[in-house]
Amino acid sequence: MTFPIKRLLTIALTSALLGGCAPSSYQVKTPAPSNAGYEKTATNDFSPLQLVDMRSDKKTFSYGILPAELKLNKAPLAPVSFLQEHTDKELAARGINPSAVAAPLKVDVLKLAMRNHRTNAYTPFITFTMLSADVHTPDGIKRVGVFVKRGKVPVWSFDEIIEPTLNEPLSLLVKEFAAKVNALVYQQQISDADVNALIAKTKASNDYLDVYQLGFGNNKTAVPFLKELLKSDEEYVRLAAISSLGILDAEEELETLKGVFSTADNWSDKAMAVKAIADLNLEDGNRFIRDVQSSFKDSKEKDWGNMLIGLYL
Repeated sequence: MTFPIKRLLTIALTSALLGGCAPSSYQVKTPAPSNAGYEKTATNDFSPLQLVDMRSDKKTFSYGILPAELKLNKAPLAPVSFLQEHTDKELAARGINPSAVAAPLKVDVLKLAMRNHRTNAYTPFITFTMLSADVHTPDGIKRVGVFVKRGKVPVWSFDEIIEPTLNEPLSLLVKEFAAKVNALVYQQQISDADVNALIAKTKASNDYLDVYQLGFGNNKTAVPFLKELLKSDEEYVRLAAISSLGILDAEEELETLKGVFSTADNWSDKAMAVKAIADLNLEDGNRFIRDVQSSFKDSKEKDWGNMLIGLYL
């Protein structure tokens, strides 16, 4: 009888350490659209987005080591509808208003999920927010991926994790997806003046959310500054800069991104380098990713590597 009792006590203690009084659901909020509008570089009728739920698992969005159902306005979050509504609002805020006469732009949502992880009560609550979608462009079907990693150690209450690990990734998910659809189809961009204003703001505040906005702007004049930020001591600034090089489709920086992966001291930087290389969708880059995936030996690398690379390839 001793062994079962010890085992039950161990399980109970482990659950307590992992959960740390974690609730089973969280109330999230809607993302605020971006401020800077795109310049009008085309006069064509913009096609409205039509998201089609093609997920193999339509029931599960938020999952992981801890129960974490997401609710919006006290109702369970409907992830594809959420993405459709707020991507439309993000594009409208940028100045892309669909025409009633334009044919819908079909997007197959293949994966849309938020996975959480926590080792014990003294480590961060981490979320991985993921999207894989096929955009039916005039030039054929193009794969789009989004991968956002966020973490926070709850000190006094699990309410502390809602903004950084739930609300913020949902906002970044919408903005990155909208930016990638724009780059593929609408091809609008923020002005050079807006890029310079964001650079000045980032230098003053060191806010990684502004770094992301440089990537979402679809203006490659931001690339030199983003390369400078690869050396930042702030982890989230580095991650935003790495990710933004991919979002901007900076093909000329493929070797730079390979170097980031090869020299990074932590898995987060490596993961973002893989994501950015996958965003470039170059033959040499995709071969590099496959070689990297086959070389993973550490269990953590295999876990995030397969999870991330599976969004693209």
